[in-house]
Amino acid sequence: MTIKSHGGHDMNGKVYFNGSKMRMDMTGGGHNMAMIHDMPGKVSYMLMPEQKMYMEMRAGQNMMQRGPKMPDLKSYDPEHPCASEPDMICEKAGSETVNGRSTDKWIFKHKNNSEMTTAWVDKKLHFPVKTMGSDGSEMDLTNIQEGKPSASLFEIPAGYRKFDMGAMMGGAAPQQ
Repeated sequence: MTIKSHGGHDMNGKVYFNGSKMRMDMTGGGHNMAMIHDMPGKVSYMLMPEQKMYMEMRAGQNMMQRGPKMPDLKSYDPEHPCASEPDMICEKAGSETVNGRSTDKWIFKHKNNSEMTTAWVDKKLHFPVKTMGSDGSEMDLTNIQEGKPSASLFEIPAGYRKFDMGAMMGGAAPQQ
């Protein structure tokens, strides 16, 4: 995956899916990080390999935004991609081969502002392989390999300590 943001905070990495879980291993600004998303559990974990630490974020919890905005990677209904997006209007703009995959091109327009995103949704995987935002941001998935990744990719590695942002803001040390 390659992410290009309008702020110049570009990132590269890999994305893995295993049913209802997703992992993104990313490198940007000279640092490595990983995000594990457990959709049914409504929790995400940001792994910081250099510090052997992780942060836990519950759904709706706003973490400090640094660097590029991470794309909203999820599966879409191939006939009605805006079905789960009440603030968006979708218009189909044709079919194209993108990054070696057969896709449908969709324009997502926000109902309340001028935000717009073009998404090329893989016809087989029902997943965007490329997006371009009206703000200049871009996301590309290349070298897509279908198969089941190891379950251990979706677990916090042994030896990692939990980092508590609330404790840090209060001056306390990370949890042991």
